[in-house]
Amino acid sequence: MHHPAQFPPGHTVHGWRVVKLIGAGAYGAVYKVEMNGIHYAMKVAMHRGTSGDEEKSDARLKRELGCLVHLGHSNIIAPRAHGRWPDFVSGWLYVILDFVDGYTLAEWVEKVHPTAQEVVRLFIKLSAAVDYMHGRGVFHRDLKLNNVMVRASDNEPFIIDFSAGDYTHAEDLTDAPLPPGTRRYRSPEASRFLRENGDDRDARYEFKVTDDVYALGVCLFDVLTAPQPASDSVKTPVEGRMMPPDPRVLNERVPGALSDAVMRFIARKPENRPPTAESVRRELVALTKEMGPEWVTPLHTLTAKPLLTPATGTDEAVKRMRPRRGLLLGVLGTALAAAALVGLFASKQAGQESSATVSGEPSVQRDAGTGAPLLVVAPQGDAGVPLGTSVVSPAPVASSPGVALPPQDPVQKESPSVKRAPIVANSSESPAMKAPASSGGRAEFLKKCAAATAAIALQMGCPGSSQVRPGPSECPDEAREAMFEVLRILEGQSVVVTIDKNQPGAMSQGGVFSDGPVRGIVRDGIRELPTGTVLMGRVWTGGGALLARYTEARLPDGRTYPVCIAIGEKGAEEAEAGPTPGTVSFNRSMYGYVVKEWP
Repeated sequence: MHHPAQFPPGHTVHGWRVVKLIGAGAYGAVYKVEMNGIHYAMKVAMHRGTSGDEEKSDARLKRELGCLVHLGHSNIIAPRAHGRWPDFVSGWLYVILDFVDGYTLAEWVEKVHPTAQEVVRLFIKLSAAVDYMHGRGVFHRDLKLNNVMVRASDNEPFIIDFSAGDYTHAEDLTDAPLPPGTRRYRSPEASRFLRENGDDRDARYEFKVTDDVYALGVCLFDVLTAPQPASDSVKTPVEGRMMPPDPRVLNERVPGALSDAVMRFIARKPENRPPTAESVRRELVALTKEMGPEWVTPLHTLTAKPLLTPATGTDEAVKRMRPRRGLLLGVLGTALAAAALVGLFASKQAGQESSATVSGEPSVQRDAGTGAPLLVVAPQGDAGVPLGTSVVSPAPVASSPGVALPPQDPVQKESPSVKRAPIVANSSESPAMKAPASSGGRAEFLKKCAAATAAIALQMGCPGSSQVRPGPSECPDEAREAMFEVLRILEGQSVVVTIDKNQPGAMSQGGVFSDGPVRGIVRDGIRELPTGTVLMGRVWTGGGALLARYTEARLPDGRTYPVCIAIGEKGAEEAEAGPTPGTVSFNRSMYGYVVKEWP
């Protein structure tokens, strides 16, 4: 019998045929399913109601169902059925929902390049839906870009994921001062309550209409100011006592009237915000009468992006596109310049052992959509990262033979007008090398760094070649062979991983993480990757997010294989700021996905 996190394609649950896994979190897994030729979404609780799990996933999915049955709005996801599997009494709870063939709101911004006029129309519908739910006694409590889907065919928005939601007279599931939610979208008054009552486990914050209004305002702020909200987690900070800059200051394409309205929606004091989502809707409707070219011009600079298939994000034809000759010449020149820079650094480093410093020199990058090489010069401005922060490169990490470490990006700063494209290491180059431990070997290693190309320097772990988290790239052939041919694991299968073996705990428990090597352990495994398997990898914590990649698995019987296991099926996961600079707070355990390509 399959666990809810591991339903394979073709598996049936009371007649609903599983097409594929869409995603999984601490509380449940979501699948695309089919019945009678119609596609739906199926959400399954991670634990049975009688399991006593700390996450209370069964109770939370039941709460989500309770929220949805109170609602019936064209812009709120609709439930169609529910049940328990495999038996109706003690089985895993599942809920069948409408399937939205489209994108999250964050992805929609990147793929559609909307105008201010289109954004206003979309948020008019969202604010109407939020006001409707409030009128029915329901609070969402976790409104954010990833909890809004936009249908690809007509740009119709849908509010999804009520797992943190609440409704009148619902049972209290929260054992902390604040309800579940996402820190960035938490209202200032809720954050203040947590600061004042964080040590009082009996204190409970009374969630209000203005909390959801604030979160909706932050969503609009991000759509207007973040050109790549899905692929780049670095956004202008909105938390704290001080107001963020006006959207028009961050993006001159934002109309002034719209910029002013957003600042009212996210005012620090609730009495200075619109009192209801209906008030937000009316303000936005008034803006539809505004005229001028700034309302019909795309809000963000257009970049060469492929036409992606909704819900999959793939296009094989784009992968086969050949870069232009001029860009190739630029890449060659930049690679030589990068090698020279590494050589200069090596000559200084050979005489003294010190921490690597951040360089603002040009770096070879590739367009996030086409894969074509780009020459991007990192500016000296700040793009929302707190001033004074820096990243220090750790010592090179050695791996077992045949285990390739994930490629790493050079550190760079960017302004809102410069988009970050991930560096993709040349797969034809030699695999990662070990850095000698002796002082003489260290000098020899640095000389090799000086002679290496930029791509090889990244793979070797040379000083100055890290520490910004890497972008998408292919999993090494050795790891693919080990996973899919030797161990016979299916792509997309997941296991529950304790991210850092030294911080054991459940998904509901928080840990503190920083950049560097990590040793994880499989907490809830499968036959091919059993519980107790040790995973060797690396963690990146830049930009208020956590990315963990494991490249080696040591099974309980002692066998060791190269692997590609990622925490976060779609890349870096949003995290909260840690107690010290450079750290983040994140779940101690999370789902690790077997991947063919690093997300």
